Amino acid sequence: MFRKAPTLPTAFSGVALGRAAIVAVAFGSAPALASSWTLSQAVERGIAVQAQVAAAADRARASRDLAAASTANRLPQLSLQMGGIWSASRQGQPLFVSANGSEESIAELVVTAPIFDAQLQALAKLAHDGALVAAYQVDQARLQTAAAVTNAWFGLGLAQEQTALWRQTVDQETQLVARSQKAFRAGSVARMDLVQTELLLTQARNQYAQAKVQQQTAERALNLQLDLPATAATTLATAALAGPMPVPTRTALWQQMQAKQPLLQVAQRQIQVAEAQKSVQEASYLPVLNAQLAYGVDSSGVPRGHDLGWQAGLRLDFPLFGFGRRQASVAAAGAQVAAVRADKAALLLQMRNRLNQDWGAFRAAQENARRADKIVHQAEAVYDMTRKGFQDGAINALNLAQAQNAWIQARLNSVQARLRLHMAYTQLLLDEGQIP
Repeated sequence: MFRKAPTLPTAFSGVALGRAAIVAVAFGSAPALASSWTLSQAVERGIAVQAQVAAAADRARASRDLAAASTANRLPQLSLQMGGIWSASRQGQPLFVSANGSEESIAELVVTAPIFDAQLQALAKLAHDGALVAAYQVDQARLQTAAAVTNAWFGLGLAQEQTALWRQTVDQETQLVARSQKAFRAGSVARMDLVQTELLLTQARNQYAQAKVQQQTAERALNLQLDLPATAATTLATAALAGPMPVPTRTALWQQMQAKQPLLQVAQRQIQVAEAQKSVQEASYLPVLNAQLAYGVDSSGVPRGHDLGWQAGLRLDFPLFGFGRRQASVAAAGAQVAAVRADKAALLLQMRNRLNQDWGAFRAAQENARRADKIVHQAEAVYDMTRKGFQDGAINALNLAQAQNAWIQARLNSVQARLRLHMAYTQLLLDEGQIP
């Protein structure tokens, strides 16, 4: 029973690995292993191999079978009844008379059919609503898996970008050291400047080594989500990150969120389940009327062929007094309906707050990415001029180090800002219940 407003699926928190929150019931087999994963490929494989999605699909299938069984309970049932009764006797007189004889044989084909049974009808509706809840919970499990895979995918994307940046920096510093050594031997550069360039190279190599470790850790995290060997070489196809991001208005996002978010669909269906449970309890006040038709033999003594015959009957059960049991059950079910309605209202508030926060985060990420790109261009221009001045002997290595650090930091900020922007956009998709 839905007792607490759950947490919406969250893929990210800044650029750090965040917590994952959150439909077709059936899902396909895992796609062929790719050497370079796009986000959609990674999400598709994650959904195909994650155990929580398979478990949700199995529960949905079980719920559908229970719904079918509840529907079948309202149909006529055919059964075979056979038995024999022997009574003890004293001096030929039965001590307990069954069918006016000492022996009774029964063999009948019996058809029973409910004519009026409000509880059976309510139980069938309850099972049907439960099956719908389970189906939407498959959607919810898929969305949770998509959030977790997306989180790991962007984590690896950031690690790859940083590794590439530091590898490029190491190459540049290696060339710079070679030129400085040549200039030092020619006497045009002081030894302090040479040592300063060598320090820059050492620092770049250290950062590159740390970046590679972080990338390996991010690879293992994504491999875990994709059910791949932990040591598998995994790369990302990040070219799509440069594409446009068509974002609807906040009003349109809210409408999509209400229509597609599996959490809300589950909450709505759980209200129907609670109402069906209340109907089951209310139906206990009503009479139950069943019909029975039998064909066979029910005779005293040894049955013979001419003993076969038909038998028909009606049975009425009407509850009269239960010492308050039915009243208490109906009252408890009514309170449960009120509780799940309140849970849905709380979930709607949480959804609206989340959408407002994520929409604001996306707009802020857009502006931050634009400013970060501008800063990169400016820092690169300063570094190029400082590097040229250093090579001409007009600027010392300390100034070069300051310009280089500013340029590296600007590039790191730009990479993070670009990924934050795509993370924020993907979070909006998750908010509205759409798998990236």
